[in-house]
Amino acid sequence: MEPLANKDGITAEWLTDALREGGHLPGGRVSEVEVEDIGVGRGYISQAVRVTPTYEDADGNPPASIVAKTPTFVTLPEYLRPWAAGIIETEVHWYRDARAECPARVPVCYGGTFEDRTSYALLMEDLGGLGTLSQTDSCPPDQAPLVVKTLAQVHAHWWESKRLQEWAWVPTTEQQSEISTPLVQGGWDLFAERIVPRVDPSFLPIGERLVRDWATLFERGAASGATLIHGDFRIENFLFGERGTPDEIVILDWQLAGYGSGLRDLGYFIGQGFEPAKRKAISDELVELYHATLLEHGVTGYSFEQCLDDYRLGLLASMFIPLIGIRGLEALEPPPADASEEDHESFRQLVEAAEGLLALMAERSITAAMDANAGEVLGV
Repeated sequence: MEPLANKDGITAEWLTDALREGGHLPGGRVSEVEVEDIGVGRGYISQAVRVTPTYEDADGNPPASIVAKTPTFVTLPEYLRPWAAGIIETEVHWYRDARAECPARVPVCYGGTFEDRTSYALLMEDLGGLGTLSQTDSCPPDQAPLVVKTLAQVHAHWWESKRLQEWAWVPTTEQQSEISTPLVQGGWDLFAERIVPRVDPSFLPIGERLVRDWATLFERGAASGATLIHGDFRIENFLFGERGTPDEIVILDWQLAGYGSGLRDLGYFIGQGFEPAKRKAISDELVELYHATLLEHGVTGYSFEQCLDDYRLGLLASMFIPLIGIRGLEALEPPPADASEEDHESFRQLVEAAEGLLALMAERSITAAMDANAGEVLGV
């Protein structure tokens, strides 16, 4: 499967070869492709498109439509490029190696290849008929327990698993700390100037300690029980189907998967997935459910008290995307003047959506951390 420089590389010939290589088109060929942008405004690391193939003399049951991830039209700031390359490669490997044994429902992968951050492709099952939620929404209270139980089952499956050392592509806590610490520290001044005073000025000393000692979040959480985490476990990365069916919840976007504390995922979801009043009403119940589900699925030696401390660390860790995003958004370069109007419009939509999303994520993260007295676990 040949990597791509952008979505324009998705041709009938290329898709025929990719599907054949993956065993999804044993006979016949793709004669035409229709490519449609999806998820505009949801991210600037990759571009997601829906590919609808027309087949000629096809054998088997090839996919009627496909979601493809390719390099984006956005020029990333230089300081973000190594991080972006790493997370793209991680997702390709996750679908190759980890997907088959993941206890949660995730999209089928039809093929993936990675050369570098400007040359890759990932082909996945199109589940566009399932329900979605915007990050600006609150996760419905009747869906939240399902999300948390599913998350705990995933974490229990890989809890202290030797597989995580066998897979060289899984970022270790040291690797995550090494690449993320300068990103977080580089975004703090803007975050402290623009976000903290508006949300809660009393968070300032906690935030200063957080970015200074960022590595402790990785070290402390992993020390009490490490697993394979999702890393971006928020409601825009879930799809919801009919209850009681295999598609009742599907988890997307595994770019930030890595080795670490599962409570980073839980803190991210609870801290950013609800309006503050709704979060206060349900958070204790969800943490208890998460811990109980871990124990039901074989995790031992992990006390509820330790779980609570790790959860508070997870709430603080959920600042990661807002901290790096506020700086990254300012440094984004628009498409060149001779780029298509479609690319210029997509860029405008991306920036507008990202500004609103980052502000919301930051506000929810700070409020959740303050409500849980999370600064206490940092000694503040």
